[in-house]
Amino acid sequence: MRHVLPVLLCLALASPAGANSEGKKKEKGPGNRIKAEWTIKNDVLPQGNEAPKDQDQALRSVDIPVVVAPISIRGRLVNYAFMNIRVVLNKDVDVWKMRVKSPFMRDAIVRAAHRHPFGKPGERSTIDKAEAIARIRTALLPWVSPEQLDHIELLSVDMLNG
Repeated sequence: MRHVLPVLLCLALASPAGANSEGKKKEKGPGNRIKAEWTIKNDVLPQGNEAPKDQDQALRSVDIPVVVAPISIRGRLVNYAFMNIRVVLNKDVDVWKMRVKSPFMRDAIVRAAHRHPFGKPGERSTIDKAEAIARIRTALLPWVSPEQLDHIELLSVDMLNG
């Protein structure tokens, strides 16, 4: 009798956890899964409609996000510029083949920014946009020929302390 009581107690406690007699599947909770899902607004067209003119430009462009460019005065680092760059291609260029090259384009731009900082001489919180675009165009030559390139835009430029 001494051995029967602990066995009955163990069976009573264990039976609800293992009982699934009705054949219902056990629902899983969200758990520790992360689902990354996003839609790029520029790449989505309404069904059956043609792209508006401003969206046409976005559909034939390569966006290069968050290029960190140093700003220096007399050779001393004083700030960083965080730039989002759009490379707009001509209409006859296969945009998807160029988008695959975007990490290499980004690397070339970062290297060019470190060789010749994009900042205005003597200023710590502004960049010379015309000079920056010219240097970006030169840096992209191994990846985008002048015949393929329409123009380059600086979508946003953010500065630390400025």
